[in-house]
Amino acid sequence: MSAAAPSALLDAADRGAGNVTHLAKPVGAVIAAVAILRCLGRHRAALRLSDIVREERLNTSTALNILRTLEHERLVAFDRETKRYTLARGLADLAAPLVGDDDPVRRAAPAMAAAAQELHATIGLWRRVGDAVELIHVADSSATIRVAFTIGRRLPMLLGAMGRLVAARGDLDGDALREGFDAVPWAIAPDYAAWLGEVATARRSGVGIDRGHVNAGILGVAVPVERDGPLVHVLAAAMFDAGPHPDEAVIVDRLQTVAAVADGR
Repeated sequence: MSAAAPSALLDAADRGAGNVTHLAKPVGAVIAAVAILRCLGRHRAALRLSDIVREERLNTSTALNILRTLEHERLVAFDRETKRYTLARGLADLAAPLVGDDDPVRRAAPAMAAAAQELHATIGLWRRVGDAVELIHVADSSATIRVAFTIGRRLPMLLGAMGRLVAARGDLDGDALREGFDAVPWAIAPDYAAWLGEVATARRSGVGIDRGHVNAGILGVAVPVERDGPLVHVLAAAMFDAGPHPDEAVIVDRLQTVAAVADGR
């Protein structure tokens, strides 16, 4: 692995921490890795390799190798479609002893696992990040064929069942709503007027539903984690619509129970 100039690495660490001084024998790769993590943490949007290299003044090859290592250790997530990097769930796992139970994943993981088995569904806990939602935890059923989610994946915030909740609980005006709707990679795009009606229903009921518009044959059901105030986390279940699963009322009730656990209620 090639190395960036030590002075550049120290400068990067100094900018992030403000107190890296008097190191007798600094390890350049460690300092660069911490600088990269802090760089990703400063930005709500995902970053390209070139963005990180430019901001932290790192050697491109060094930064790429460090990012690949951080991805392997689940500290960084890489979206292979957009070629962008974000912080990943592994960082929260490392910090778990410090934050204790003040973490929706730690609170909800067992309940999510049980609900996934009961509903024959894949259940994801998503967090809103800017104009996207990011998957921070997933629970699978034991079915041989099931819907797959990838932790760290970011999707447009108005996508699917989750998107109806985000639109219902957000502060987007008409133009922003239409722009966000058009940005969703629908498999079968719903009629926009009908979608607005479903958003209004989600606002009243606190439940988002999507039938086959994101992926053909897939039923999506979403409920908010936060009962009041800004919507930060969404719990969403995805299952094959033609398969054996409980009716929607049972699915919603089960998800709301898990959401209450995630919210600490």
